[in-house]
Amino acid sequence: MQLDGGDGSAEIAFGAFRLVPHERALYRDDAPVRLSGRAFDVLLALVERAGAVVGKDELIARVWPHTVVEEGNLRVHVGALRKALGSDQTYVENVVGRGYCFVAPLRSMHRAAPAPTALPLPRPSLLGRDDLLAQLAQQLPAQRLLTLVGPGGMGKTVVALALAARLAPAFDGALHRVDLAGVTSTQRLGAALAQALDGTAEVPLPALLARLRERRALLLLDGCEHLVDAVAGLAERLLREAPRLHILATSREPLRAASEWVHRLAPLELPPAEGPVAPAALARYSAVQLFVERVGADGAPFTLDDHNAAAVADICRRLDGIPLALELAAGRAAFFGVHELALRLSDCFAVLTRGRRTALPRHQTLRATLDWSYDLLGPEEQAVLCRLAVFDGAFTLDAAAAVAHGPGVAPQEVAERVANLAAKSLVGIETDGAAVRYRLLHTTRSYALARLRAGGEEEVIAARLHAPARTTPMASCRTSS
Repeated sequence: MQLDGGDGSAEIAFGAFRLVPHERALYRDDAPVRLSGRAFDVLLALVERAGAVVGKDELIARVWPHTVVEEGNLRVHVGALRKALGSDQTYVENVVGRGYCFVAPLRSMHRAAPAPTALPLPRPSLLGRDDLLAQLAQQLPAQRLLTLVGPGGMGKTVVALALAARLAPAFDGALHRVDLAGVTSTQRLGAALAQALDGTAEVPLPALLARLRERRALLLLDGCEHLVDAVAGLAERLLREAPRLHILATSREPLRAASEWVHRLAPLELPPAEGPVAPAALARYSAVQLFVERVGADGAPFTLDDHNAAAVADICRRLDGIPLALELAAGRAAFFGVHELALRLSDCFAVLTRGRRTALPRHQTLRATLDWSYDLLGPEEQAVLCRLAVFDGAFTLDAAAAVAHGPGVAPQEVAERVANLAAKSLVGIETDGAAVRYRLLHTTRSYALARLRAGGEEEVIAARLHAPARTTPMASCRTSS
């Protein structure tokens, strides 16, 4: 029996069951029946040849393509299938010495194709990102691999989910998210992909590719930085073998895969250091909007006014317009008040310690977010990052080479290390005409300087600075003048 009518709407009924191949789902009286991916593949193979004996070798080749398995594996999954179908009626018979046969009568059904749906996650508030979403929504359908890159806490996942939701109609609702946060080794990458696409970690990659080959779908690979080499290879293979697939990735550094388009996610818009502090003027900046919204959402009535406007602007600037940092700060504002909070941000890592209970561990505190990025660096990159923290402002590559060299890193090698740190969203790049300068975010600088001090290098590295005014940097989340 043909199981796919071409429009993805074909369904097969037998007994109290309804088989929906395009969903890879089986229902009994409209309640889902739990089946492993292998057992489901066995069921599909038998239903397609209903009434005929399907040989064991043929079933094994169908369910385990390109893999050598023993007949016992097939018996296990046939047994699981029989158990799921129940004992009130015989559906699958064992033909001794030959194979298996699906013996129940089938009824063909056609239903309207499912309406497009977004990823099964809430769509968060996206203050300050509307123009960006509109731009990316035009770009992604034309580019098959788009990577959102930025430091930890910049809101890459939030933007990606909102973008996927906006593009759902273009992909007929075929949106899949692979959350890589809990994938700790490259060996588990394929299983994570199978779980997202198929609901089980047991489906091999060739079978997944076969299903994706004729489908238009959007795949979100979320949080790639700790598996970046393996994800790059996987993305290239998926795009090569599934020509209608588009991939949206989030990472703290680009994948550097073929045909990749990179968008570096900028901080929320900040009021200028010497700008107005009038509430009406401040309220136009998205960083201020997010902070004020989240303070109010925390249960304490809050209005931006003449009394608190300067403190709010100071908080937003000190936290670089990073959405996660602003949300963490807003959660502490009800306890400290905004004026006291602004003062305490001189040690921002001691203050910003209460994230959402359901957030990833690396998003629970500001320090944990930076720990995650720091731990992904090699020893030489860690050392250079910490030494760059003595710059209280922008610096050139020549200045970096003069200051950040040390054991294992010659002066002429510093530029490459800085380039790597910039790729990994830990060093920012500023261009002014032909001049290019580099800078650490205030939060990153504060973190790196604390590491430099803990390693006992601060005095030595600070002494290399030529300008006397730069010899005593402060470890704070302040905005430099």
